[in-house]
Amino acid sequence: MLTEASEPNAKTGGRMDSELLKELMFQLTVTKAMLKTVELEQILYIILSGITHGDGLNFNRAVLLLAWDRRNELRVTQSAGPANGEEAHRIWEGVKAEKLDLQSLLDRYASQANIIQYLTSQLTGFSLNVNEARPMTSMTSPHYELHEVIAHCVATKLPFVINGTQATYYNHVSRETLTFKNFACVPIVLNDEVLGIILTDNFFNSRIIHDEELRGLNIMANLASIALERAMLYRKLSEMAKADGLTGVFNRQYYESYLQDEFIRARRLQRALSMIVFDIDFFKLCNDTYGHERGDQVLRQFAQILRDNTREGDMVARYGGEEFVVLLTGEHSPQDSWMVGEKLRQIVASTAFSEFTPGQITVSGGVSVVNPNEDFRHLFTRADQALYLAKRNGRNCVILYTAADENESALAEQAEQ
Repeated sequence: MLTEASEPNAKTGGRMDSELLKELMFQLTVTKAMLKTVELEQILYIILSGITHGDGLNFNRAVLLLAWDRRNELRVTQSAGPANGEEAHRIWEGVKAEKLDLQSLLDRYASQANIIQYLTSQLTGFSLNVNEARPMTSMTSPHYELHEVIAHCVATKLPFVINGTQATYYNHVSRETLTFKNFACVPIVLNDEVLGIILTDNFFNSRIIHDEELRGLNIMANLASIALERAMLYRKLSEMAKADGLTGVFNRQYYESYLQDEFIRARRLQRALSMIVFDIDFFKLCNDTYGHERGDQVLRQFAQILRDNTREGDMVARYGGEEFVVLLTGEHSPQDSWMVGEKLRQIVASTAFSEFTPGQITVSGGVSVVNPNEDFRHLFTRADQALYLAKRNGRNCVILYTAADENESALAEQAEQ
């Protein structure tokens, strides 16, 4: 027999059942979407959409930081959220007008994939060495730096919420300060290793984050770790097919395909592309004198130097024989690009290859930079011309292509004929 006191409990139980059902439906939608893909970018899009959509966890903004190929460094990989209150209102009104539920938003991945998010652009310079992360001494500070918040989450491997205060990040390029308010931080852990961090906040509506929302974020992080593990395995298998069998860097076939994609991306973003073409000096003499096995060891060691001393986003490929290409995918000035090539040349010159003493194995390099208003197909040919001049100048040097080099190279070729 129900008493008067039991009736409200039944209603409360009904509300709880309704919320639980909504939560389960949300988890099912996200899980099904993740199981359909092994593409990293799409998985991240699903995670961020689930965190920020009203049918999901309904946060104002979300940022994903990953320590991907080089596990010791966390960087911002993808984000979701408006740049200001006006944009937040416009997005919300658009979602309401279109009656855009979470599944519909996930289905829009193809059209949303290449949109550069404001948060991502503002946090491009953010990085954190995982091994150097330390927990904060106090969780009651009136203000936090974003670095210390992320470092605390990495060091403790525990999720946390901080309401009523702010965390800031100063962008030295744009000279803007990015502020997070009422924020939560959750680690993505795989095999007891921090693979990434989910950072969310309610900057625009100042809504307090409750414990049950933190639980929802933790569930998303667990789903993310499983999906990211699958994506990593897929990427590893895919890259095995793209790799040069001897050196382990990308092969020429994949390089040419990748280069076309970078051309398109650079033109869309209106940014320059830089390339360094290297050639090992007197490599044929090395092979003829010491044998191909020794030569192969030199090739492998040189490829490792290029891999170890370039940034995560840069692309290293074996173009053919003893010739290697480094595509610098970030925004580099001509002088910066030359300095990268020169640094690599110096490392090679000071390295003891196989059974050779330092200085016996050297490389020549050619550098080119193509601006978005130029024909990107000039990128390799100009770097190759600069490499030709480096060889003519005595080898063991790196030359940056200039317009004058094209005439000099052409005249030199005519003279040799």
